[in-house]
Amino acid sequence: MDESWVRSSKAWRAVKIWTRVGVTAVALIAQLTLFVVLLLWFQESASWVTAVSVGVSVLVVAHVLNSRMAIEYKLAWSIVILLMPLFGGIFYVLFGSRGGSRRSMERYRIIQDTFALDQLSAPGAVGVHPAPDLRQIGSHLSSKEMEPVGQVCLPANPARQATMLADAGPFIAYRDTATTYYPVGEDAFADMLEALEGAEHWIALEYFIVADGTMLDQIAEILFNKVKQGVKIWFMYDDWGSALRMPAELPGQMRAAGIKVHAMNKLGLGLTLRYNNRDHRKMLVVDGVTAFTGGINIADEYINAVTRFGHWKDTSIKLCGPGAWGMAALFFTLWEQTSGDHVEIAGLRPSLGAVAAAAQPGSGLVMCYDDDPFDDISLGWDAYRGLMSRATTSIDVMTPYFIPTGEMISVFRAAASSGVRVRLMTPGVPDKPSVYAVTRSNYRPLVEAGVEIYEYTPGFLHAKQMVVDGETAIIGTINFDFRSFFLHQENAVWMYQTPAIADMTADFEKAVAVSRRITLAEVRSVPWVRRFGTTILRTFSVML
Repeated sequence: MDESWVRSSKAWRAVKIWTRVGVTAVALIAQLTLFVVLLLWFQESASWVTAVSVGVSVLVVAHVLNSRMAIEYKLAWSIVILLMPLFGGIFYVLFGSRGGSRRSMERYRIIQDTFALDQLSAPGAVGVHPAPDLRQIGSHLSSKEMEPVGQVCLPANPARQATMLADAGPFIAYRDTATTYYPVGEDAFADMLEALEGAEHWIALEYFIVADGTMLDQIAEILFNKVKQGVKIWFMYDDWGSALRMPAELPGQMRAAGIKVHAMNKLGLGLTLRYNNRDHRKMLVVDGVTAFTGGINIADEYINAVTRFGHWKDTSIKLCGPGAWGMAALFFTLWEQTSGDHVEIAGLRPSLGAVAAAAQPGSGLVMCYDDDPFDDISLGWDAYRGLMSRATTSIDVMTPYFIPTGEMISVFRAAASSGVRVRLMTPGVPDKPSVYAVTRSNYRPLVEAGVEIYEYTPGFLHAKQMVVDGETAIIGTINFDFRSFFLHQENAVWMYQTPAIADMTADFEKAVAVSRRITLAEVRSVPWVRRFGTTILRTFSVML
């Protein structure tokens, strides 16, 4: 490890962090204040300024209402803009709209296509698009109705789900990938350290939050040692998410040691809407053979090394073998798009022997995918909805935040009303009181429709996952809220008939045993004052 970082005191780190954040905050406030003062001054000195401002707001409202965003988002911003016609339209442009030009979206798609083409020749890749031929991947599927997906024959429901993801990406499905499910962060972290220690060629890390503490110390020590051994390392993090908690000197020390570092949403002194589109992805890829993702960031509460909001329950998945290459493609696609640094990913591909050694033949399918905020769809929600709409027996969902749109409520209600057992688990101890209040305000229509809702009483539940019919699942970083679905960069893994799915189901049952079920009498007895307050809060919840 870099000894100068070890000697840096926590007090000095805190001073540097708060100085950086404070200067940025003061600059932004000063710019906003100057903008408001100038607008008010011009309004008094030139009557046409008011007319122009109102005209801009009307045009912005028209744009919002005709966009492909959820109706709740349109209405919330329309109310704000119409109540403040002088400022509302411009505030929406700065803080409400999604960043990214058409040119940047096209470039992102080109990079995705390039990496997808590379994946098609990777071992175990079966999600070829378009599909030139077919073959069956296992006799355990032959008794069901079959539909083609690339080079694979699948039952109709998973086939349609995989096809939708492949078309949206393009993303590639892999077979023979070993999957390991972790019900808590500390279990995942132990294997993450082991994978890092075993790295021989390269390491890629990407996290929304990077925080000072035991977890970061252990990871950083391995990274500094590995780069000295000639291992190539790429480290990407969200500057907004990490600003108050990451040691300010760490990025510089990593670069000096030879680690490639890129900060997403880097704090700066100028007004920008990019802070609204944060990199919420979390992944670790080692040698293209082993990959981790899930809810955990690099911070001690995620592994219960410190106590925040009771017991912190987070879940993760490890992919070993062919499917890990799909996560590598996700990482380097965003790396190239945002840093401008091109990486010849074919040169990083693991050997056939290394992939075969890590693979688990006959272990179902996995597909890594991401959801970016720069297009007109929410692949995160579309994937969840695709699983739920085709469920026949059960749907189990874990999410830390439940801020659904009307459409999402309808999907849950329809599934439960059709006889599917639908279970939703949320935190019993909240990390954000306002979000917790909105989450609970959505319980009544679900419970009345037959949805079973449980609150995880030991503490805060940060897991983001869904299991349908015990054979199809999604696990990753995508919350059930508007930010994850429309504003943030997210990632997840879709799985079909993998061994990890049974472990996810078993873990859900264990969590139910220590959770409190929400009753119909409880949701109907909420005082009218609280209902009124949460109604107002829910109206603007898409902005939380």
